[in-house]
Amino acid sequence: MPASKRATLAWANLPLRAKGLVVVAIPLAAFLASALLYFISEGEDQQAEHWVTHTHEVRTDIQQALIILLDATNGIRGYLLTGQETLLNPYENAIQTLPDDLAHLARLVQNDPVQAARMHQITSLGEQQLDALTRIRYSAPPGPTTVKPAGDPLGESTTLMNALRQELLAMQARENRLLTERTDRNERQHQQIVDVIGLSLVLGLSCGLLAAFLFTTGIGRRMKQLEQIAGELSQESALSPTPPGNDEIGRLGRALEQSSILLMKRAHELRGAKDEAEKANQAKSDFLSRMSHELRTPLNAILGFGQLLEMDHLSPEQQESVQHILKGGRHLLALIDEVLEISRIELGRLVMSTEPVRVGEVLQEALDLVRPMAAVQKVRVNNEDGGAPDRHVLADRQRLKQVLLNLCSNAVKYNHEGGMVTLSYEETASGRLRVKVTDTGPGIPQDKIGRLFTPFDRLGAEQSGVEGTGLGLSLSKRLVEAMGGTLGVDSALGRGSTFWVEFQVVEGPLEQLEKAGAPPPDPTELDASRKARVVLYIEDNLSNLKLIQRLLAHRPEVRLLPAMQGRLGLQLAGEHRPDVILLDMQLPDMSGSDVLRQLQEMPETREIPVVVISADATQGRIERLLVAGAWKYLTKPLDVKKFLAVLDEALGERRAGHPGSLA
Repeated sequence: MPASKRATLAWANLPLRAKGLVVVAIPLAAFLASALLYFISEGEDQQAEHWVTHTHEVRTDIQQALIILLDATNGIRGYLLTGQETLLNPYENAIQTLPDDLAHLARLVQNDPVQAARMHQITSLGEQQLDALTRIRYSAPPGPTTVKPAGDPLGESTTLMNALRQELLAMQARENRLLTERTDRNERQHQQIVDVIGLSLVLGLSCGLLAAFLFTTGIGRRMKQLEQIAGELSQESALSPTPPGNDEIGRLGRALEQSSILLMKRAHELRGAKDEAEKANQAKSDFLSRMSHELRTPLNAILGFGQLLEMDHLSPEQQESVQHILKGGRHLLALIDEVLEISRIELGRLVMSTEPVRVGEVLQEALDLVRPMAAVQKVRVNNEDGGAPDRHVLADRQRLKQVLLNLCSNAVKYNHEGGMVTLSYEETASGRLRVKVTDTGPGIPQDKIGRLFTPFDRLGAEQSGVEGTGLGLSLSKRLVEAMGGTLGVDSALGRGSTFWVEFQVVEGPLEQLEKAGAPPPDPTELDASRKARVVLYIEDNLSNLKLIQRLLAHRPEVRLLPAMQGRLGLQLAGEHRPDVILLDMQLPDMSGSDVLRQLQEMPETREIPVVVISADATQGRIERLLVAGAWKYLTKPLDVKKFLAVLDEALGERRAGHPGSLA
C-alpha cells in the first residue's frame, strides 16, 4: 500500500477528538512559538528602553551638576563684585546638593569601568571646586565698599571648572555612544525575531489549513446535517433525525435534540413571565390611577370644607386646628402628585418636550415664586448674573422650572434666619452650563449624601419641623436625567450645601434664525389682499415668542397676538377670532392638548386653523394631535421656510373660507 494512502487511512480512522486536536495543535504550536519569541522581543525592547532611560538620567545628572557648579561660581563672582549676601545662595545650594547629585551619577555609571573611573575623577574635581569656592568666599570680606583681593581669585576655580566640564562632556559622549551601540544591537535582534515569528506563523497556518481541509472533507456531510438541526432549533420547530453513530457528532446531535426540548420549555416559561410582568405593570398603573382618584376625592372634601371653616369666625384654637387640617391635606396632595410623577418616569410615560430654553428666564420665574417664602424666613437671595443666564440649554421648560424651583425652595427651607441663598453659573469645557444653588444651611454629613436622592428619606429632617415629603430631590434627579442633564451636590457640614444642575448649551431660536440668514421680504411682492391678518401664538417661552416675532417681520401684513398661558390664549381666541393659532404643547397652567380640545369645542374657534409647534417629534404624538384637530404639526427647531409656507397656506385657506376679524 502506498505511503500516501496509508496516511489518508490513518487520518480517517482517527477519532474526531484527535482530529480536532491535530487541527488546533499545529497552529497553536506556531502561535505559542511566535508568542514566546514575541515576549523575548518585548524583553529586548524593555532592555533598550531601560538603556534609553539610563542615558537620559545620566545626561540629566551631568547637566544638573554643570548648572549647580556654574551657578555657584557665578554667585561667588557676583558676591566679589557687589558684596551682596543673597548672591551666595547658589553657592550654598551647591554645598548641599552637588554631593548627592554626583553620588547619584556615580551609581548610574558604576557598571561601566571606564565611566566609573571617570566618575571618580569628576567627584575629586567637584570637591576641589567646592573647596576653592569656599576659600574664595571666606577670603573676601563682605560689603560692596571693602577692598577685594588683588589678582584673579577665581583663577584656580576656573581651571577646575574647565576640567570638570571636559570630564562631564566626555562621560556624556561615551553614554551616547553606548546607547547607539545598544540600540543597533537591539534592532538587529528584533528584526531576526520578527523574521522567525513570520516564518513560524506561515508554516503553522499552512499546516493548520491543510489539517483543517482534511478534517472537513471527512465529516462535511454530517456537519451540514447538524447545521440544519441547529437552524430548526433556533426556530423552535421539530428537529430532523439526528446524525447516526456513537462518535462525537452523533452525541452532539442527541444533545441538540434534548436542548431543543429544554429551550422550548424555557421559551414557554419566559413568555408566561413576560405576560405576568406586563400584567403587573398594568396593575401598578391601574392601581396608581385609581389611588390618585380615590385619594383626591376625599382630599377635595377635606380641603374644600377646611377652607370653608377657615372663612368662619372661629376661636384661635379652632383656627389652629383648621390650619393643621389644611396643612396636612396639602402635604398629602403634594405627596400624591410626586409619587405619580416618579411612577410615570419609571414607566416611561412622562412626556418630555426638549427645546432650547433660556436659563435666566426660567430661573427668574422660579425666584419670583421663592422670594416671598425667603422674605418670611428672612433669607436673602443673591443671583450672581455672570452672563450665563442669557444662554440656552436643551431641556423641557416646565420640568426645568420645576427642578430649579425645588432646589431654590429647599435652599430657603433648610437655611437659618439671616442666611443667604446664592445662585451662580459656570460653563464647562465640554459645552455644558452648570446652574448652582448654594445655601448657608447646616450642610449634609458625608455619610448621608448617598441617601440624599432616596424617595421618602429626609435624612432626619422630619424631626426639624421643616415641611417636606422626601420626594422632591428624588423626583428632580429623575427629571433632570430624563432631560439628558445631571444633578449633583457638594456639601460641608456646618458650612452649607451647593446643589447644581448641568445641561448642554445650545443655540437659541433667534441665533438659529440669524444663522439661517432668511432674506427680508420684498414689499413690492406683497399682495394687497393680504392685509390685517391676526396670528395668535400661545407660548410661555419668551425666546420662542421673539423668534416668531422676527419671522413675522417677513409678513408685515400679519399682527402677532401673544399669550403666555393656555387659559389666556383661549380667552383671546374667543375675543379676537384670529386667522391662525400657533400652539405650544408645554404651558404653565394647562396642557396644549387641552387647549386644542377646547378650541375645537368652542363654536367661534372651531374653524380656525391650529398649527402645533412642539419639540416633541414622536410620530405617535403627531398623529394623535392631528386626529384631535390640529391643522399642521411643526417640530422645533423650526424650519424657517417651511414655517412661512405653512403660515401662508393657513392664511390663504382662512381668507378663502372664513376671513378673520380684527379686534
